[in-house]
Amino acid sequence: MKILITGGNGFVGSNIINEILNNTDWDIYCLINKNENNIPKNVTKFYELESINVNIDFIIHAGGEPSSKYCIKNPESAINNNILHTFKLLEFARKKNIKNFIFFSSCEVYGHATDSSCETDTLKSYNMYGASKIACEHICSSYFHTYGIRTTAIRLLNTYGTNCQEERFPSIIKKKFEDKSIPHFILSNKTKKRWLDIKEMAIRTIFIIKNMPDCFEVFNFVGDENLSLTDFIDKFSEGKKYTYEYIKEEINGYHHEGNADGSKFINFAKQFE
Repeated sequence: MKILITGGNGFVGSNIINEILNNTDWDIYCLINKNENNIPKNVTKFYELESINVNIDFIIHAGGEPSSKYCIKNPESAINNNILHTFKLLEFARKKNIKNFIFFSSCEVYGHATDSSCETDTLKSYNMYGASKIACEHICSSYFHTYGIRTTAIRLLNTYGTNCQEERFPSIIKKKFEDKSIPHFILSNKTKKRWLDIKEMAIRTIFIIKNMPDCFEVFNFVGDENLSLTDFIDKFSEGKKYTYEYIKEEINGYHHEGNADGSKFINFAKQFE
């Protein structure tokens, strides 16, 4: 199988690539946008969509603007890097008769997501990042119903692990504990969240590729670990001391306490046991 991945140098894409290389014999092709960091040497790279000259079987779209905070400050990035990029990839799939497409969305499509937020809920956009993900999901749906491209949207929530972005909380924890002094953390809330190891995300993605639904489908990817921010710090502290304080961060359109119901994917996977 020949897999085309966007965002291969990012948090999500790089971990999917590693999982594919370690556990399958599939050929991987990456569409490079900005740089080649985190992309293994044995992965074929393309720099323009039009230059891809192999028969692709499957597209995994993990590229785009990953930060909702950045989209709040720069709303045009949600249009250019998320919506337009997704449209161009689906058009490429249509013209090349590629019938399998995975799109990485976000649980921010629920607005203020809660423990019970599930795939059938009415979607709400409180910022341009969430709005762009909703738009992309609807575009994916239209390309299935109109052109027969099987598309699955994966809504991620509270992920952590290898190659996590520097500005995200898991990376901040790691960096602070690398210093010799006792780290001090500024925390935004006391709510428990379900955290998902990025390796588990990659394993689930491979499972979907092997068992692709014959429709437009949506899954929340939610972890089993239900931890507060202090619980999450303890997970990586190795018993080291630290201090913390709660300061409410007020950013219009941004929500700190997202959770979601991940039972739909679990029930889907049970069908293949």
